Amino acid sequence: MKRAACILFAALWLAPGASGYHSSGYRWPVQTITYASDVSAYVWSADAAAYAWNTSGARVQFVRTAPAGAQVRIGVRWYKRFGGEAHVEHAGPRITSAFVGIQSGLDRYQVALVLAHELGHVLGLGHEDGVCATMNSVLIVDHESHCAPPPRGMWVCRLLRTDDVRGAVSLYGGTVRPFRGPEFCPR
Repeated sequence: MKRAACILFAALWLAPGASGYHSSGYRWPVQTITYASDVSAYVWSADAAAYAWNTSGARVQFVRTAPAGAQVRIGVRWYKRFGGEAHVEHAGPRITSAFVGIQSGLDRYQVALVLAHELGHVLGLGHEDGVCATMNSVLIVDHESHCAPPPRGMWVCRLLRTDDVRGAVSLYGGTVRPFRGPEFCPR
């Protein structure tokens, strides 16, 4: 009886939570995805978001390229609310391209967080509001709605959370890598 209880506890502890990552119902057809920013001020942020996904442990890579050949284009959109959006184009079930629009007026740290979120949509991840995740449906200026805000003068330099990476690994294979370094960095 004691052994059965321990096995049940271990299975429940190791299983993903009921409020874990969500899929949008599709995945990008290849594991290397090219991107380009139409806004020079967003290049650092786009590279930071791509690096976060590239080093996450999921078998998917974002590679910066010239705008004309990019599968994912990053540009400015005028919004009345904070954040951005990803528009993924489909030809039947096959994804052909994506455009990520970011609200103007954000600093590069906010843009990096928004882009990490929007690139998650490009990968096929949906919103997740049950745990602290980059894929939370609401970003509050400098952090995800279900995550702790950074201390004053800091930014969320850990752009992805474990739940986000588990979702990408479920779609593309790989292994969730442990995070190294601090959660918050000085601006």
